[in-house]
Amino acid sequence: MGFIQRSCVRSIHGLLASHRLVLVEGPPRSGRSTIAAQVAAGAPGGGILVDARRPEGRDVLADPASASAARLIVVDGAGRREAERVAASLSAFGEAERTPRFALIGGPFGHAAASRAATGRAPASRVAATLDAPILRVCPLSLFEAGSASMRRLWLRGGFPQAFMADSDQAALAWLRDYAASLAGDSLSAWGVPRDAALVSGLLDALAASSGRAFNENAAARSLGVSRPTIERAVAAVERAGLLLRVPAWRPRDDIARDDGPPGTARAIRSPAIHLADSGLLHALHGAAPTLETAATAASWTSFVIGQALSVLRPGTAIFHYASADGAALELVVAMDGRPVVAAAARRHRPSSAERAVSYAARAIGATERYIVVPEGGGAKLPGGFIVTGLRAFLDRLAAVP
Repeated sequence: MGFIQRSCVRSIHGLLASHRLVLVEGPPRSGRSTIAAQVAAGAPGGGILVDARRPEGRDVLADPASASAARLIVVDGAGRREAERVAASLSAFGEAERTPRFALIGGPFGHAAASRAATGRAPASRVAATLDAPILRVCPLSLFEAGSASMRRLWLRGGFPQAFMADSDQAALAWLRDYAASLAGDSLSAWGVPRDAALVSGLLDALAASSGRAFNENAAARSLGVSRPTIERAVAAVERAGLLLRVPAWRPRDDIARDDGPPGTARAIRSPAIHLADSGLLHALHGAAPTLETAATAASWTSFVIGQALSVLRPGTAIFHYASADGAALELVVAMDGRPVVAAAARRHRPSSAERAVSYAARAIGATERYIVVPEGGGAKLPGGFIVTGLRAFLDRLAAVP
């Protein structure tokens, strides 16, 4: 497997400059052990890397306060129990004392009160809040990490390192289907997902089928033979694990019923849109599709664009979607300080014009910057103020907001 430097490593080192303890969590098989190794290798003087599941790691965690203050201690495979133990030990030191510094990588470290999904902020963990330790959510590979030349590969295979770096698309698809089966097993139980393989498998299929749209929890509950609260809790747990993105609906400030007004101005729909966070996993859950290419759909491109956009958002910016009762719709609205800045629609193929539903939606929310995001190329200007742009150029624009 080739070497890919993870962009979150710099953020982790930045947090360690002002915190004794930093918590890093992410979904299973998202490259957490690689991140742990890169954090240790990049620490001044070289960090000490241990695994919480091995004897040497357990020895360090038995008495964290006795660890050397000269070198960063990176603990891979850590969870909530290890976080509480380290935090309790470090709390005995005074503010002025030189103390050991720890990066705990693994998770989960607690139940997140709010998802990072569309806010650009790390989730607020109960452990992190109680122990004064920042928590950073890591995700599968981003386009920035994989490189622009790998855009198609990243879209088809997704960002889980073993799928992305597989020898072929077919090998990637096989790995992803095995991964989906492991999620239906016991991989997500630590995040609060029920230990019920049939339920989890059916839920993942339902989420994949709804990717890019509102998720009908009542229909899923009826189909799977469980209560709606059971579905709600399971969906929230999948989201906490970093496998699901929930994009809230944008509601214009003057959102009142105007059924006789211009198109796009009818009452805004309030339901959030959900997206599987990894396009490769979405493709693997696409029924009996024989290849990744045939599994790729317009919906998966939209989910891919949303996920990549979230990876470049600056603090204070947030992503929404917009839909109105008369059919106007936009997959992506970027807002800053409650003001829409960018409106965008994701399209797998270059359009010759912006659809009426998209134009009406952009007009209704009042965004002046309007884009149609396609895999590659761009530059064409369409009626209604829309610009066709390739994904990489679009991400560069979002990274510069405002």
